[in-house]
Amino acid sequence: MIAQIDREVDFPGYLIAQGYQLLKKSSGSQEFGKEAERLVLQTKRNPVTYFNRNDSSDKGRFFKYLHKRSANFYEAVKQGLGIIQRDYPEPSPAKVHQKNNRHISLEDRYHIGPLTRPNYLTEGRGLSINTLQSEAFKGRIFNAFHVSDNKGRIANIALPKYGLDGKIKNYTLYNRPYRDRKDGKVKRFRLFLNERYEYLFVSNPNINAEKIVCVESGFDAMAYHELHGCPKTFYISMSGHIDERKLEQFLQWNRTVDPSHTLPLLLAFDHDIEGMRYDLILLSHWINRKSNRVFIETDWKRPVMRLKLNYLTKSIAIMERDTDYINERISRGSHGMPEGLQKAVCYRDKVLWELDLERIVSLPQHSRTYWRLAVEALSQCFAQGILKMDKCPTMKDWNEELISVKKKSSCRLVNLL
Repeated sequence: MIAQIDREVDFPGYLIAQGYQLLKKSSGSQEFGKEAERLVLQTKRNPVTYFNRNDSSDKGRFFKYLHKRSANFYEAVKQGLGIIQRDYPEPSPAKVHQKNNRHISLEDRYHIGPLTRPNYLTEGRGLSINTLQSEAFKGRIFNAFHVSDNKGRIANIALPKYGLDGKIKNYTLYNRPYRDRKDGKVKRFRLFLNERYEYLFVSNPNINAEKIVCVESGFDAMAYHELHGCPKTFYISMSGHIDERKLEQFLQWNRTVDPSHTLPLLLAFDHDIEGMRYDLILLSHWINRKSNRVFIETDWKRPVMRLKLNYLTKSIAIMERDTDYINERISRGSHGMPEGLQKAVCYRDKVLWELDLERIVSLPQHSRTYWRLAVEALSQCFAQGILKMDKCPTMKDWNEELISVKKKSSCRLVNLL
């Protein structure tokens, strides 16, 4: 497992997602900085290795980096296996000075055009043509054709990232795993076309939406749409990771589609530790922008998310009231309050709440119920209940859920279309 983590992880992209900045870049190395930390990645090596300029003992492959920053070996393994399943941005490429100033668009460079070859979506992702042609997604999914050495054309899927002006700012290309000619190993195919990672994949914003659903990937959005019978829904995909720029884009898209802030907002992230972390980050960001009562600070030390609720009024009575409300809500599960959902604690100047995400997600049969109680307690207390949970019923994410349902029924979901 350790070798798999070292081999398959996107080390530079992971660092970018964790807030590191690319400081220097050469043909065989990249140097990243975050506060006083300086990490140098030796990218020509396979797997990539690193060393810390400020700590001679902090060096090795990706798992060594992860283990050194995790609670224990077991946690590092679990976190590493989760990381290789997600997409992370690449560092900004070094600027190359061209001899001419002719600009080549992404569409021309990567042969991007209308969706005519949906095989990866229909065969690999289990999506129906009806979903791809629905009001929500028609004209918002593309092919990017790669010309192979033998002059054949490989049809990749290109998911666009939109700006608020409605124009496409970037694409991510997807296709089935492939076997690398250099080392003979099977690798996932994901290609970010440029460094503009703050933009999001969204569905058609011009529909008369009845709700807004926030998911991790565009494929989850399409699967959710198909499983729920193509509802009047606007989808926002965070596209693999969350940072401040994406959170701001999320708020602006939400304001564009729902200027009156009356539509329900459903958090439909993956049902795993990372998806639960996304729930708390997005919920806290929303509350911090909308509430005049509280500002929430999030502190993540896997697998525990620590929420610090700072009250603007400093009223002990209000803090105690909210603490009692949260604790009463999370005790409504069928087995009372489980281990992992510790009680919120009121202090003289703040409320602290620690959530052990690993223990919660591992609860047999009841993890979704307890997590919904926890998140919606915060939503009801500080966001008028606008944000709600919508985890997939049985699988980790909505695309896996769709594939599982279709395998069980052995037919298309004609009753849902």
